[in-house]
Amino acid sequence: MASVLTIKEYEIMFRRHYRFLCMVAFGIIKDEDAAEDIVQDFFLNLWQRRMDIPEILSFQAYAARAVRNLSISWLRKQQASSGEQLHAVTDAADPHEEKEVFNSGEAITARVMEIVELLPTERKKIFLLHVIDRLSYAQIAEKHDISLNTVKTQMKKAYAFIRAQVADDKLGVIFLALLLRQL
Repeated sequence: MASVLTIKEYEIMFRRHYRFLCMVAFGIIKDEDAAEDIVQDFFLNLWQRRMDIPEILSFQAYAARAVRNLSISWLRKQQASSGEQLHAVTDAADPHEEKEVFNSGEAITARVMEIVELLPTERKKIFLLHVIDRLSYAQIAEKHDISLNTVKTQMKKAYAFIRAQVADDKLGVIFLALLLRQL
């Protein structure tokens, strides 16, 4: 990543990492709307500080750590305002708990990627263009010179396959909720 982000680079990073970062935040705070707000705040802050950001070797690792920290701060504020203590994420008696909470977000992401990788190549490509790049079905059809009905069919089969894969998986319920929410 260059020292100064161009708007195009910023937009690409946002599209590529937004859903993943929402899952990281949701894994910690268990509130979809707040998770999206946190990720949007992260990207807004990133844009505002674009002139000051040093070169980052792994944007995804950097962003996941930042969103994780923002999520923990959000939890602290929420629980401080309600008079509760933050046990699940920052209990000083057990420093491994914080890592477990963060790893649940990583576990969701890893599970998502496992499932997506099982899709047939063309179906996976169409699915990722829609979910990650946020292209409409019509844009995907035009880009790949295929019919709109082909895209619809492939997406329907992809979602059916994913639903079947996560039916008995606790993390799958979270993944499916986040995935279907973006439609």
